[in-house]
Amino acid sequence: MNIDNGPLNGAPIKRRLLDDAFRVTIVVFSSAIYALAVLWFLEPANLLSIGLTSVGQVFNRIFRLWDINIPVGVFTLIFNIPLCILGFKYVSPRFIVYTMLSVVVQSVLLLGFIPTPAFVENIKDDRLFLSIIAGLLSGVGIGVALRYGTSTGGVDIVAQAINLKKGVSIGVFSMLINIVLAVIGGIINQDVATSLYTFIFIIITNLVVDKIHTAYNYLRIDVITSKKDEVSTALITEIKRGCTISNVSGAYTHIDKADVFMVISSYELDHAKRVINAVDPNAFIMVLPVKRVIGAFFKHTII
Repeated sequence: MNIDNGPLNGAPIKRRLLDDAFRVTIVVFSSAIYALAVLWFLEPANLLSIGLTSVGQVFNRIFRLWDINIPVGVFTLIFNIPLCILGFKYVSPRFIVYTMLSVVVQSVLLLGFIPTPAFVENIKDDRLFLSIIAGLLSGVGIGVALRYGTSTGGVDIVAQAINLKKGVSIGVFSMLINIVLAVIGGIINQDVATSLYTFIFIIITNLVVDKIHTAYNYLRIDVITSKKDEVSTALITEIKRGCTISNVSGAYTHIDKADVFMVISSYELDHAKRVINAVDPNAFIMVLPVKRVIGAFFKHTII
């Protein structure tokens, strides 16, 4: 997010620090939720996760056959390094910086030093229940991370890159990849039930992700302001999209103002609000869903 250039250049340093602190908090929270879903609910039920975490679990099981116990977190960290390099090139450097922090948090938690709660030990044979709870938690973790411009790593990085280039749903892409991994995991474990319960986990996870993460849905923002030139210039400079200006008048105050409106992707909404408030703190902002856009609407790199 380019908060150091353009109209936000005069914003207080405190605001920028708070913004970064908020995003770091989101990264840590979402990563912890996802990691604990794996550690507390999938591992006790001997179920596989999704993406590279699933691959790490498979490698962990393979090495345990030789009495070598390498924690899943170690594999998660190693396997994410090349994908972070890929994301740095095809998604955005800022996206990957936060994602790398997420991967580190997950890897540390997946080392297994946090004990499994007693209530999980009592229900670890109920694999259906554990797969559902794990799906809900991991969906929240992944969805929140994507919603605020980062990810939990692994397949999410590839999904973001493909979404930006081809417009394929992140949830659909991730589901296809993870179903393949679930089948492979079931074959390695020689347990069909493992794959079936993992399918349930994957479906629930991706349903929750697509509900929370609406990054590439369209929105229209209307800004009622007395500073139409400053607001429109700020939005064009910072959001890098065109906007339209209409003259309006308040029915109660009879004060002439302007309606500056533009269509954005929903992941740009927070950035747009900060841009507008920095120029005109008294602006009135409306946000409306847009079902479809026909014409030149480009998907920008995540900022």
